[in-house]
Order: sequence, then C-alpha cells, then structure tokens
Amino acid sequence: MRISDVSVGKRLGASFLVLASLIVVAAGAGWWGMRQQSDSQSRMADLEHLRGDIQEIEYYAADISGWQSLWINDVAAYGFEYLASEDEFNRQGLLDSKEAVYEVLEQVETTNFTAAEKAMFDKLKPAWDDFFAWDDKMLKWLEEDDSQATLRKVMDSVNDGDASDSYGVVLDTTTELYKSVVDRVEKESARAADVRDLSQKVLGGTLLLALILAILLAVWATRSVVRPLNVVVAALGRLAGRDLTVRTDLKRRDELGRLGEALNTTAEALRETVAAIAGHAGTISTASDGLSEISGRVTESNAHVDEQASAVAQAAGDVSGNVRTLEAGSREMGSAIDEISRNAGEAARVAVEAVSVVDRTNVSVGKLGESSAEISAVVRIITSIAEQTNLLALNATIEAARAGEMGKGFAVVAGEVKDLAQETAKATEEISRLVQTIQSDTGDAVGAIAEIGNVVSRISDFQTLIAAAVEEQTATTGEMGRNVAEAAQSSREIAMNIAGVSAAVGETTTVVRQAQSSAEELARTSSELKSLVAGFTV
Repeated sequence: MRISDVSVGKRLGASFLVLASLIVVAAGAGWWGMRQQSDSQSRMADLEHLRGDIQEIEYYAADISGWQSLWINDVAAYGFEYLASEDEFNRQGLLDSKEAVYEVLEQVETTNFTAAEKAMFDKLKPAWDDFFAWDDKMLKWLEEDDSQATLRKVMDSVNDGDASDSYGVVLDTTTELYKSVVDRVEKESARAADVRDLSQKVLGGTLLLALILAILLAVWATRSVVRPLNVVVAALGRLAGRDLTVRTDLKRRDELGRLGEALNTTAEALRETVAAIAGHAGTISTASDGLSEISGRVTESNAHVDEQASAVAQAAGDVSGNVRTLEAGSREMGSAIDEISRNAGEAARVAVEAVSVVDRTNVSVGKLGESSAEISAVVRIITSIAEQTNLLALNATIEAARAGEMGKGFAVVAGEVKDLAQETAKATEEISRLVQTIQSDTGDAVGAIAEIGNVVSRISDFQTLIAAAVEEQTATTGEMGRNVAEAAQSSREIAMNIAGVSAAVGETTTVVRQAQSSAEELARTSSELKSLVAGFTV
C-alpha cells in the first residue's frame, strides 16, 4: 500500500507519535541523567560528610597532640601541681578534645565506608583508646614523680616510645582513611562529571535526533499535504475562472484524494449543468420566438373573430327585426283568420236562412252578390297573408340555416308555417273559385231558384270546410305565434352570446398582449443566459 493511500489523519498521527516517542526518549534520557546525577550528588554528599568527619578526626589528632605537648611542658616548667591550678588550661584542652573526638567517632556513618575503609575505621577507636591510655599512664608517672628523669621518660615515650606508636597508629590510620575517602570523592566527582557529560550527550543527541526527525517528518507531512492541496487550489482557481474542464488527476485514497475526486465531480456536474443551461437557453429563445409569432397570429385571429362577431351581432339584430316583423304578421294573420271565422259563421247562418226563406231569394241573391264580393276581398287578404306567411317562412328558413345548430328547431317550425301558408293559399284559391262561381251564377239565380237549395247545401258544406280550415289555421297561427316568440327570444339570446364572444375576444387580446410581453422578457432572459454561459469553458 502506498503512503499516499494512508489518510492524512493517520500520517499526521504517526508523525506526532514518532515525535512523542522521541520526546519520551529524550525525557527518559534526561530523567536518567538527572537520576544518575542525583545519585552521584547523594553519594558525593555522603562522602563529603564522611570526609569532613575524617578531616575533623585528623584535626583532633593534631590538636590533641599539641595539647599533650603543652601540658607536659607545663609540668616540666611549673611542676605537676600546676595542672591543678586555675591558670592551667592545656590539660583541660586535651580532655575537651578527647571528648570531642569520641563524639565524632560515634557520629561517623560507617555504612558509607567501603570494606577496607570500615576495617581501617574499626582500628581507629582502639588506637585512640590506646593513645589516651598511654596519656593517662604518663600523667600518672608525672603525678608520682615529676623529676627530670620522669619527664625524659615521658618525652621518650611521646617522641619514640609506646605513646608515639599509639599516636602513629591513630595518625596513620586517620590519614590513610582520609586519603581513601578523598580518593573516592574525586572518583565520584569524576564519575558524576562523566554521568553529567553522558546525560548531556544523550539528551542532546536525542533532542538533535528528535529535531532532525521532526524536520524530516514536517517536510514529508507538509509535502504530502501541501503538494496535492496546491493542485486542488490551482484547480479551484481555474474553476473560479469558469474553466469547467479542469481535473485534479490525484491518484490517492486519502482525504486529499477524495477532495480531488469531489472537485472533479463538482466540475463535471457544473459542466453538465452549464451545457444543459446553454441548450435550454437556445430552446427558450426558440420557444419565445414561437410564442411571439403565435401571439401575433392569435391577435390577428382575435381581430378577425371580433369582426365576425360584429357581423353576426348585426345579423342577429336583423334576424330579431325580421322575427318581430314575422310576429306582427302572425298577429295580423290571426286577426284575419278570426275575421274569416266570423264570416264563415255568418255564411253558414245565411245558408241556413236561405233554405227556410226561399221567398226572399232575390234579395238574398243580391246580398249573396255583395257577400261574394266581400268574400273575394277577404280571399285576397287571406291570399296576401298566405303569401307573406310563405315569404316569412322562407326568410325564417334561411335565417335558421345561418344560425346553424341553434336554428334547427326554428327551421322545422318555419317549414310547417310554409306548408300551412301553402294550404291556406290553396283554400283561398278554392274559395275564390267558388265565389266566382257564385257570382257567375248570380245572374242565373232567378232562373235557377229551384237549384238554390242544392247550391245552399253545397255552400253550407263548403262553409263547414272553411270553418274547419279556419279553426285549423287558427291553431296553426297560434302555434306559429308561439314559435315566432321563441325565435325572438332565441335571437335575443344569440345577440347576448355574440356580445359575450366579443368580450371574450377582448379579454383574449389582453392575455395575448401579456403573453407577447412575457415572450419578450423570456427572450431577454434567454439572451442573458447565453451571455453568462458563454463565459464558461465546457
């Protein structure tokens, strides 16, 4: 596994662990050196204290020897009795030093001696005992006899006798012991210096090694982090410069490698996004152009629809006028039919009276002529009304055809009105023919009085037919009036719907204008998107 595959945290942790280990080693070396120096200083202190004790014993050896010489000289000069006088202090000085030297011998820490030194020290107290025993013995000699001979004997003993030998043992033993202790002090001092030098070297070497390794680890760790980090920073700089083709190419598995991969993924995602935005910007531009064109077409279509709606509204107004005219005509036709009904009833009544009053035939024939003339006038009126009804039915059929689906019912009614008008025309033609027959026969009425009954019967029959036809025509006319009223209502609704269409066209035009404005804004936005995207390298 490559080092670059190890995480930055682990590498830094390992570096810190190595540094910590070196610090621990350096601290251990320092602690060892300090411990050695402390032990050496402790031993040096013990030896110095021991040397001081030996040196003090050595001092007391010289001091006691001096006091001994002085009190012997006092006896030689002043006699033995002088030792008991208040002025004498040399003998007391020896006794004080004797007490002091024994105290020193008691306080010496013998555990600090070597075996040889312990053996020498063990000889030292018996040597002092022997020395003081000879001193007491010489004192006793002088106490017994302080003559010159005794003094010479004492001096001989001190200078070269047993007393001298005992003092020589004390002095030699003390000197040798002191020398041995001093030698040990010097050796311990040298050893302490060596330990100090060694600990300093170990500590210095350890610290130097730690420093070198720390520098190497710092350089290694810094390079392992900074180099790929510089690559990432450079890539980010190019990415900030809108270069979306940048890639880090870091073949690592640590955090920096993952950072590089994340940057690559981000750059690729941005590149795809910008490319998609560029494509969509073109699509938006095309769509806005298409929307503008469609809006223009819709505006033109709305204008055309508005014109057609105006024309339809005008036509609906015309239809309403025609329907109102037809409604008035139907009312007039109803009035005429009512008149026909009344006349038909009157004719029937006359026919009945003609049967019973034959004796008034001539008068009746004259009146019949007048009635025939009136019937002719009525027939002409009916014929005129039928023609008008037929014409209105034709116009209604045409208008119903123009109205489309809404005029289908009205077309059926108009057809029925037309058929009824044609039947009315046929009936009036028949009535006209009959009236003409009556008029032609009026001149022959006098000669044909016998045939009046038959003629009156025929007239009665025709009147019955006329009454039935008139009743049917009345019903038809009423139905036609209702249909015409419905047609008028429908025409008014058509006009209202056309007005609604015109209003809707106006609203549509407003919406289309808004759509055109939105399309223009969309085109500007698309242009801005294209300008922004053009700044990227994809």
